[in-house]
Amino acid sequence: MPLYIHARCVLAVTALAAAALAARVEYDWTITNVNLKMDGVRERRAVAVNGAVPMPFATASLGDTLVLRVRNELDEPTGLHSHGITNNGTNYYDGAGRVTECGIAPGSQMEYSIPLRQTGTYWIHGHHNSQYINGLRGPLIITNPAGEPYNYDEDIVLTFEDWMPKYSTATMEPSAGTDAAPTGTDATLTAQSSEHSCGCEAGGDEVSRGAAEHQSNATTPFDPSAKYPLGVINGKFGEDAPELNFEPDKTYRIRLLNIGSAFMFRFSIGGHEMYIIEADGVATEMQKVDSVVLGVAQRVSVLVRALPAADANYGYNFEIFSDVFPEYPGYNPRAYQGAVLYNDDIDSRVPSTIARDTVDDIFLVPLDRQPLLDEPDMSHDVAITAERGPSGIVQAFVNGVQFKMPERPSLLTAMEHCGPGLINATAFGRSTNAVVVPHMAILELRVLNHDSVAHPMHMHGYFFQIVERGTIGDPRSAVRSAHAPMRRDTTIVPPDTYVRLRIRADNPGVWLMHCHIELHMELGLALTLVTAPERIKGTASLPPDYQEQCQLLDIPI
Repeated sequence: MPLYIHARCVLAVTALAAAALAARVEYDWTITNVNLKMDGVRERRAVAVNGAVPMPFATASLGDTLVLRVRNELDEPTGLHSHGITNNGTNYYDGAGRVTECGIAPGSQMEYSIPLRQTGTYWIHGHHNSQYINGLRGPLIITNPAGEPYNYDEDIVLTFEDWMPKYSTATMEPSAGTDAAPTGTDATLTAQSSEHSCGCEAGGDEVSRGAAEHQSNATTPFDPSAKYPLGVINGKFGEDAPELNFEPDKTYRIRLLNIGSAFMFRFSIGGHEMYIIEADGVATEMQKVDSVVLGVAQRVSVLVRALPAADANYGYNFEIFSDVFPEYPGYNPRAYQGAVLYNDDIDSRVPSTIARDTVDDIFLVPLDRQPLLDEPDMSHDVAITAERGPSGIVQAFVNGVQFKMPERPSLLTAMEHCGPGLINATAFGRSTNAVVVPHMAILELRVLNHDSVAHPMHMHGYFFQIVERGTIGDPRSAVRSAHAPMRRDTTIVPPDTYVRLRIRADNPGVWLMHCHIELHMELGLALTLVTAPERIKGTASLPPDYQEQCQLLDIPI
């Protein structure tokens, strides 16, 4: 494998290179509805950017300003979240509807102007209602003009999506009652495996009970294609996976992104070795793996060295699976294969199957070896539970609170209280589940998953340190990170386990933390972190077109 450039050398020249090469990287995007047949058979409505699903590939460099000029041609507000971008100093461009922005009103446009102070593999997606389930998503790659930490010959991007069979209309209405659920005719929710499970289907009828009933009722055939999603890679149905063209002895960086909404993905390449070198934008020391597992919203880069001879072709394998949906042969899990081509004159491939061995992210080591933060100034439990309400609808809770969107963005509430002194969490309303953290305080979150399905927990505005994992109630199971813990923006919390995460509150703003299974968030599995509120500026600092959108949507500044 190639040697990497020492991290300190990269950091030493990064600032000079970024300053010399900084540019405004501009994208003009129009968001509309389109109809498409992802598998060539079943047509459904989708949310597109410039007519494309997924949205166009976005690239920029460290030091650039990313400019997204967005026009909304939908019949509801929209907006874009640049997932993993910390937005330090530009919290109002985080794109989270009714949390950091009012949204972009139908028939109007707004510009996001985001200085890029980080490199790596990210993505952009809708953060209003369930628009991102319906296709409003795509990759964002930020490179380093000073050179990447590892040497490679080619950069390959593979995006994985779970394409749901029906258009989702789930919303989070701020006025919903205590037993409310996402609204919309095709947002039916279901409990999977137990009455306390936060299972759901993103855009269709019930799966758990439906599958069991139809399997036992020959007069009503069960059609899994109407219930389960397709696996999609780079915007194509998994059966039409793109070919990877390798040349002998070359080294390839393959960026793997799960930009889906409910399912996990597993990836492996037959006959080749893979080394993880990045997770969620954070460069890592090389870690050999047989396969990579991606929870919803996670990204991983691997290095793959091509074989020395072009005397055979191979295959790469990817699998879509979920514990939210019941297992069903050929659909959950569902396997696909693409070609790794060395020689076009050879028709056959060396047979391979999906590999299983992988590595937990707590064992990854960041390349910069940032040390474990000091003992926390604040500790806060994030207890995840789910249950059926009186109407039979599944509800999700964090610390007994079902998150609901405020009538007015929480950022505007924080800005009203700008200046010395801490704002009280009650100012944001109980249903926002707000946690207020003073400037530069170290916060440790203990996320406890009491549910029966795994939850990919994502934090806006920060890369958290993964400090410890274990089984709830079993101290002997605890696994602590090394002196330099891995940092990510999304981590998977399996059922009946906990994870300890640590941040320093050095990014003033209002930041969501939520399960990235989209309808789990719609069910209420979220909280609001208000960090360094003493440093949040007043509403006068808001960009004019941001304020205009609030006025168009009748939301007072």
